[in-house]
Amino acid sequence: MNIRSNPVMLKELRGRMRGRKAVVMLTSYLSVIGVVTMLLYLLVVSTSSSGWNNLDIGPEVGRTIFITVILVALVQVCFLTPSLTAGSIAGEKERQSYDLLVTTLLSPWDILFGKMVAALSFALLLVLSVLPLAGLSFLFGGVSATELVIAMLGLIVTALTYATIGIFWSIVMRTTIGATIMAQGSVLILLLGTPFLFIVIVGLFDSSLFGVDIDDSLFFVGIIVFMIYAHPFMALGVSYSIFTENEDLFLFQFDDVVVLSPWIGYALFSLLISAIFLFMSGRLLNPTSYASRKPKD
Repeated sequence: MNIRSNPVMLKELRGRMRGRKAVVMLTSYLSVIGVVTMLLYLLVVSTSSSGWNNLDIGPEVGRTIFITVILVALVQVCFLTPSLTAGSIAGEKERQSYDLLVTTLLSPWDILFGKMVAALSFALLLVLSVLPLAGLSFLFGGVSATELVIAMLGLIVTALTYATIGIFWSIVMRTTIGATIMAQGSVLILLLGTPFLFIVIVGLFDSSLFGVDIDDSLFFVGIIVFMIYAHPFMALGVSYSIFTENEDLFLFQFDDVVVLSPWIGYALFSLLISAIFLFMSGRLLNPTSYASRKPKD
């Protein structure tokens, strides 16, 4: 089916963009980023030894603005994007229109594609809307165009991954509230569970519980690198530190092992997770699977 003729996508796009909710969400999203960035900017300038007259703090101010904008945007994308897709299918079930939707001539993949494109279009709007704020860092210096491009790529990939998580739970659950709770819970487990496992594994290896030297263990290095790849904040944070040290853009050395740069590993890992969730969602999104999950009278 032609992308322009997908009725589900057209309906979702019109309903999502025409309502007041989209304007309020976009305004609130940018307001939070702008306020936090302004406060940190004032803090950096006021704590400088020469205050407002010190022109040498330009790169520091630029880096502060850049990091703040990307960090706050990433936090909001992590929790807003699953909410955009959590009600996609669950909302149809609540309105008693799911059975009609799946019995049309549209295939499950057409329905899934239409819902995903509509939600990701708004998520992409949220990501691109931070470009003017992040671009302010170029006025002060300290940030390169490559860093901005990679940061935008990280935000887009994160939005895609968490959108697929949201739509998966939207298919599994019967209510929008339930799907939203499960989607947000999955995001929290990923964001908080990964650093927790990192601390636990480091503690276990450091205590020599396994009788393995932490400095010579290739298995330990592999686990740590994988955790960095799986976590958006860790991946982008390590990538930024690599760029500031003028190291290789595509590879970095962890102990004595050379691996892909974290932003590349995170992008590949996220695309793999997105493909898995989309595949499972497509298999579940059909009348037979839904009927088998419905409670019998």
